Amino acid sequence: MLNIFPRLFRSTPKHIRPRLSPSDTESPDNETLLPSSSTTSLALKQSPHRHNIEYQVALKTLVICSVVYLSVGFWIAHSVRNTQFVTNADEFCMAHVSQYSPVVKDVKPGWHTKRFNGSFLHENVYRQSAGPEVDAAWEALGVGFRSVVVPESEAEQSGIRRDQVKISREYGGGFPANVEGLHHLHCLDLLRKALHWNYDHYLAKGEGPFVNSEYVVRIHTTHCLDMLRQVLMCNPDVGVLGQVWWQPEGDPSPMAFVDFNTKHRCRDYEGVRRWAEEHQMPPERDVDMTRFYEQPKPGDIVYTAIP
Repeated sequence: MLNIFPRLFRSTPKHIRPRLSPSDTESPDNETLLPSSSTTSLALKQSPHRHNIEYQVALKTLVICSVVYLSVGFWIAHSVRNTQFVTNADEFCMAHVSQYSPVVKDVKPGWHTKRFNGSFLHENVYRQSAGPEVDAAWEALGVGFRSVVVPESEAEQSGIRRDQVKISREYGGGFPANVEGLHHLHCLDLLRKALHWNYDHYLAKGEGPFVNSEYVVRIHTTHCLDMLRQVLMCNPDVGVLGQVWWQPEGDPSPMAFVDFNTKHRCRDYEGVRRWAEEHQMPPERDVDMTRFYEQPKPGDIVYTAIP
């Protein structure tokens, strides 16, 4: 057994031979096979031409990225400046669904829930037959207000062209206009007056629209009728009318009847009415109407017939 191990060590395979120590590699024979440290450092050095190309690529990349980042930054800043953030949902809603006018800017919408008085048989003051009381109630709504003045700076945004009728500088400038909501009520009031049981009364008084001929009164009334049609079709109320049971005295069984007393989301009409009252033009008796308006300039549209 003792003689086996020497033989094993003497016959060790070549692939298991021990590695050389660092000191062994410093022999003269190895010096001719391995490069010196100075030769290695020269081989690792980059050429000046390649270094210059990499520098130019890095510089161009930096410039392009800077331009892109600046462009995106300017775009974001512009978008933010021109974006309306919803800080007040009620005001945003009014601005979103309404044609702009100074009223949108000056009057809070004042949204609130209101139950309509839809009584079928019980008449309120607005439904009365012609007389001083019903006339006063409608006048209090602002149906007889004079035109308002829209500042020149807000005219275009409000849908008023530069060549439309303009107030002279002598009287403060701006454009005469009417708040449409009040005009709609004026139209409804005219339809009330034109009802056959009221017509003769107002024709005899000869005031307001009834100072004109009956032909003009008729044309005025049908104009108002169609304006209200368009308004109602432009803003259709999508609420629903339920039905209630109604049993007249003496009837054997109840019947279904429409419930018109429904809830609605309403703007603050009083705020709009008050604004229109405060911004009225002066009465004609207080100004010289020959100088109150600027005369049309060359190129301004002048219609040959009432549009």
